[in-house]
Amino acid sequence: MSTQPVAVVTAATGGIASAISRKLAADGYRLVLLSRSGAVDLAAELDAVGIAGSVMVDADIDRLVAMALDRFGRLDAAVFSGGRQRDIIADYDIPPGPPVTGDSFAFDASYKRDLFNIPFEAWHDNYSMNVLGPMRLIKASLPAMLEQGNGSIVAMSGIEASQPRLPYPLGPNRLALQGFVKLLSDRYAGDGVRINCIAPGMIGNAAAEFPAGWKEMVPQGRYGSPEEMAATVAFLLSDAAGYITGQTIVADGGVNRGLGI
Repeated sequence: MSTQPVAVVTAATGGIASAISRKLAADGYRLVLLSRSGAVDLAAELDAVGIAGSVMVDADIDRLVAMALDRFGRLDAAVFSGGRQRDIIADYDIPPGPPVTGDSFAFDASYKRDLFNIPFEAWHDNYSMNVLGPMRLIKASLPAMLEQGNGSIVAMSGIEASQPRLPYPLGPNRLALQGFVKLLSDRYAGDGVRINCIAPGMIGNAAAEFPAGWKEMVPQGRYGSPEEMAATVAFLLSDAAGYITGQTIVADGGVNRGLGI
């Protein structure tokens, strides 16, 4: 069996996830990619395997992992990326919140958003995508990694998990993900499997969605890039991060200022 590492990546055609896929391919990983479209073009570019599916469907996640094992005989890394909350909100007839400003991104007493205008179904869909989605991937990946005695998993969280902001009301769901990751890392660290999160901040591929001047709120004075997020994920997957597990790495240019995410 080849010792070349194997990784699976979900939502692989998204901005950050596609950058992760390219970075891992450049680092020598053989890849199996999941997206709703099958990641056809990206898979062809990276000489990878692409399959169509959803992170919200157990059978699709199981098929992703099974494809990696059937094709390559091993699974060294798994990366979860899912959708954004705006994708969930767009599926429901939700009254828009007030315009977002720099003040409301931090705290603005005049920013009055009615959280109960968001139906519970939207919260459930967001939870299924961004909490149960990575849980599905971790559950499917663990048996092979435990049999090998090693493996690394990274799940995408967000900076709203530890510092909720009214303009992004579904963000606190991700805090549940970080709690699950901590529990799972406690359980499986002794078996050689490391599990971590990354919490990206404001990333340039989504800059068109941000109000003018928002990058001035970033201590580094700029938006992050998908490639920087990809490099952080690649580090967490690598042996260089061999003593890091159960953590959420905040990659936001200094925006979040609290301790102990």
